[in-house]
Amino acid sequence: MAYKVFLVDDDRYVRKGLINLIDWKSCGFEVCAEADNGEDALVYIQENTPDLVITDIKMPVVDGLTLIKSALELNQSIPDFIIITGYSDFKYAQKAVKYGVHDFILKPVDKFEIEETLKKVAKGQARKLKLKQNREHTLAEAAFNDLITGGLDQEQMDASMLNLMGSPTKGIAYIIIEINNIVVNTIKSREIVNKVMYGEEIRSTALFREHGNNRIGLLVNGGDLRRFRGDIHAFSENLQDQLSACLKTEVTIYVGKVVDHAGGIKESYDAAMKALQFKFLEKSDKVIAYDYTGKSSVNYIELEQSFYQLLMEQIEENKTDEIKKTAQIMFEQFESKAFAKDAVRTSINRVIHEVVRTVRSMEGDETKLASLQMMLNWDNLPRTLSEIKKMFVAFLLEAAAMLKRMNRDCGAVNIRRIKKYVDTNYQADLTLKTIANKFFLNPVYLGQLFKKTYGMYFKDYILQVRISEAKKKLRQTDMRIFQVAESVGFSNADYFVTQFEKATGMTPTQYRKKL
Repeated sequence: MAYKVFLVDDDRYVRKGLINLIDWKSCGFEVCAEADNGEDALVYIQENTPDLVITDIKMPVVDGLTLIKSALELNQSIPDFIIITGYSDFKYAQKAVKYGVHDFILKPVDKFEIEETLKKVAKGQARKLKLKQNREHTLAEAAFNDLITGGLDQEQMDASMLNLMGSPTKGIAYIIIEINNIVVNTIKSREIVNKVMYGEEIRSTALFREHGNNRIGLLVNGGDLRRFRGDIHAFSENLQDQLSACLKTEVTIYVGKVVDHAGGIKESYDAAMKALQFKFLEKSDKVIAYDYTGKSSVNYIELEQSFYQLLMEQIEENKTDEIKKTAQIMFEQFESKAFAKDAVRTSINRVIHEVVRTVRSMEGDETKLASLQMMLNWDNLPRTLSEIKKMFVAFLLEAAAMLKRMNRDCGAVNIRRIKKYVDTNYQADLTLKTIANKFFLNPVYLGQLFKKTYGMYFKDYILQVRISEAKKKLRQTDMRIFQVAESVGFSNADYFVTQFEKATGMTPTQYRKKL
């Protein structure tokens, strides 16, 4: 950018000579105006605030030093001054220093000397501009944060809006930029977004907010939308395309509501956060705006319990083709049932934890699963749904292969199935004999294998499960004691009370009262 320079000299030929002598552009300046006396010059400075004034000392009406003194007394931004004069009197130079004049150059002007001076002034202007921008940006960021977090009274709201927007605020929107599948430093993300939006312009600095996990928020104002005719979607699509090309990965942008004043920023922010929940319901290369998503709402639900049970059975039995099919159905349901992003995370994490629990129940070491750590942290880095599914299936197949090896090594396939059957059917009439017949095993062998595997006799384990379930019903329902006994597999309420007291040290009634 070129800084504005204002020439003041009562000699027209001197002014024209300066204009023609100096390579203004290479020095970072352009001549914006001229004046032949100090009085007119002061009016111009007051109305236009140039960056630099080059003035003579001896002029009619108001001389150069008086002009500088008067300009310093104006309640506004003060330009830099350079004096070019034919008078070498020391008292003039002394006053010039007192007024903070940048340089005092004697006529005839040396081209090299004045151009070097101009370059120094330009560097000083750049530093001043950067400091001013930094101060303004710090105030704007604080105001931005205040308006998003809310809780401001009207006076605080007005102050924050003033700090945030010094110009008309029509057409403001909050967007969230999400970089998928690669790790990008937050500072680098900001720099790239700034460069894509503003190029190398020193004056332009966007307002960001951290979201973590490769996501940053950005406040878009009317000026940013101008060349897109105020269309936030066109702006976001352009930004998404440029960022994707620059980073060589998929970028998703979530768009909040466009509001007409800074006080509406919180509303726009909330809308962008809601749009984020549609992440897995729209195409990853499409801008997602809460008001224009393909689904009217998202669901914070989980898959049916039977679905998890089926998948875990397939994993334990190492049925690779069925695992892939079930995982495919799982991800199809995420889309068909409009699962929110958070609900998808919950469902996937539940399967991961079930796998870990199963491995541990077989006295295995889950840390030997090479893909486990990545799956435990899969949501720390934004990924597309197809990429997540690929990772998830690879994890399931690795877990199935590990369980197959463990089953082969310990021969515990049937005993684990039996334990799971007891956990599910504890309320039925279960005996060692009936279970052995169901699973085509010798009752004596079954009893020995169960004791060896789980460290307790079969009948003791059934009792433990039933007492545990009875305690849960005593805590969570108002069922009568005989009803609780029947619901957990005891045909005789007195026997239930006796066994409960033996296991817990108190009767069912005492247990409930203690709660």
